[in-house]
Amino acid sequence: MKHIKILFFPFLFLFTFPVCNGIIESPVPPNIILILADDLGYNDVSCFRSFNLDKSSDKPPTSQTPNIDAIADQGMLFTDFYCGAAVCSPSRSALITGRNATRVGIYNYLPENCPMHLRSEEITIAELLKDGEYRTGHFGKWHLTSKGTNQPLPNDQGFDYSFFSYNNAKPSHKNPDNYYRNGNPVGPLEGYACSLVVNEAINWLETNRKEDAPFFMNVWFNEPHLKVAAPEELTSRHTYNQDYYGAIENMDIAVGKLLAYLSEKELDKNTIIIFSSDNGSRWDHSNDPFRGEKCFNYEGGVRVPFIIKWPIKIAKGKVCKMPGSFTDILPSIASITEIPAPSDRIIDGINLSPVFLGEETEIERTEPIFFYRYFHDPVCMLRDGDWCLLGYQKLIPKAESLDEGKLANITPWYFRENHMDYLKTQIPTFFELYNLKLDKGQENDVSDQFPELVESMKKKMLELRNEMIDEGGDWYGL
Repeated sequence: MKHIKILFFPFLFLFTFPVCNGIIESPVPPNIILILADDLGYNDVSCFRSFNLDKSSDKPPTSQTPNIDAIADQGMLFTDFYCGAAVCSPSRSALITGRNATRVGIYNYLPENCPMHLRSEEITIAELLKDGEYRTGHFGKWHLTSKGTNQPLPNDQGFDYSFFSYNNAKPSHKNPDNYYRNGNPVGPLEGYACSLVVNEAINWLETNRKEDAPFFMNVWFNEPHLKVAAPEELTSRHTYNQDYYGAIENMDIAVGKLLAYLSEKELDKNTIIIFSSDNGSRWDHSNDPFRGEKCFNYEGGVRVPFIIKWPIKIAKGKVCKMPGSFTDILPSIASITEIPAPSDRIIDGINLSPVFLGEETEIERTEPIFFYRYFHDPVCMLRDGDWCLLGYQKLIPKAESLDEGKLANITPWYFRENHMDYLKTQIPTFFELYNLKLDKGQENDVSDQFPELVESMKKKMLELRNEMIDEGGDWYGL
């Protein structure tokens, strides 16, 4: 069986004790909402710009995100948080399973009619929480299943209800026509994707929420991924990147609508809200102060905005500088809800709940944060404490803008059998070392100064790469 049923009533009791310091326990387990933007940069969220005072540009992002900022004001903001991968599908697989994307076999983003997908035997956060009698819903972009196949859909992966697009909103964020409700095509819709997603989520809460059971929701926006679109009253406020910044602000308005609903229904106090982005942005300066962008394993491609709010348990206005990762979300939620995390497989993340709840300021990671993506150099990234090691097949020049097409290691762009053959034998041969505490822009390679550290981190990097590809498997050799 895929999961073990756990009775709901025993762990209700665990949430009834009062605690000190103004933080109170909930009489019931918390509701949980994971809000995920698509291709949103660290510097695109206005509250993160205060961590970017050492790098300015002539065209900084002009998007304003007051509702997302309010989540940070009322909760905890992480400065050094990493997504699951520098592109969409693998990043989402890490978020929803607590396992490195390479370990689950999601090596790149999913095109149509591709065998690669999130396997049914993986245990998602939704499946974990259903064992605790949570009601579950997925709203927005999915991109863990390849369209044109019989692979598992959200309703097969633990969600009671789903309203989703396989990939990006088409023809754009305005009036999308490629959404599905519980696996059935909806047809042409009127409105913007972010508003449609939030409206569907609110309607589900109105009609499907049970008063005696908590809920879990993915709210995974299509914005601001291409092809962008937003109302003219928002785009006209900007003098460059108008549609992109307008789409971010339109998404922020949708977040505000969801927050207002929770407050109106008095659900906000005992609801955990997590906000992040699936990877970095493709736009210049949106990832400042970091090097790189979406598709690349530099900080700009994999370090993302991350905020968590839980009013009755997480103190307001906190900033945490310890490194975190998408893989940490499942074990943290498991700890908070007292529902055991899967014990029959490797979970790459750690339990961050003591940091969220103010019991610890930092937790030492027993394993480094690791990224592997064969398609672009650097193909490997390893972060251990303040140190970051990058592993390349070939070195690429430093630049504000990186051409992901010209810098691709293999063609075609889509995942195919030749990609699978290629990644199994790919070994990084060039290495760069950076101290991210002193050099978060990755400008000064210090590998020559610390050869022993490079060797030890290189050994760990290659071990993890080999171990995870072995577990991830060959999609064409099954």
